Amino acid sequence: MQELYEGIDLTAAQAEWIVRGLLDLAAVDGIHDSERELIADFHAGEGGGESLEALAAKGFDLTEAAGVFAAGGAKVTEAFLVSAYLLIYADGSHSEAERGRIAEYGTALGLSHGELEELHVKARLYVLQSLAHILWNRDTVKQIGSSMGLSDEHINAALEN
Repeated sequence: MQELYEGIDLTAAQAEWIVRGLLDLAAVDGIHDSERELIADFHAGEGGGESLEALAAKGFDLTEAAGVFAAGGAKVTEAFLVSAYLLIYADGSHSEAERGRIAEYGTALGLSHGELEELHVKARLYVLQSLAHILWNRDTVKQIGSSMGLSDEHINAALEN
């Protein structure tokens, strides 16, 4: 997930709010081990000081998070939301409750439905490109992309990268 943050200098506060938001999202339908691992990797990569448990106990206030993210500009907000979408794919399934919670995040952060959907596509392409690098069978990658709701155009572009 660190690659999503290349070129973005997150402050300690922004990194903490991203972690808190991801923990909030994961808790929507119960934190799966793969979700926890993804969050822990990001947290460690950002020099995480407090434990995940301590951060989860602080909760996630969308109004406060929006202010912290806005100070970093649109790229910080985008990185958080793409990370949120990646998180819901970490356990192999994504629930309506998770997608609903991300929609709440998007609304609070000032994004339109269309802008949020663009970020969802970006996250799915990131997953598909990651799979394309480890799977040799292009047909399998195409099937996975299709099952994620990506268009043939998006899938073919992901395979070219």
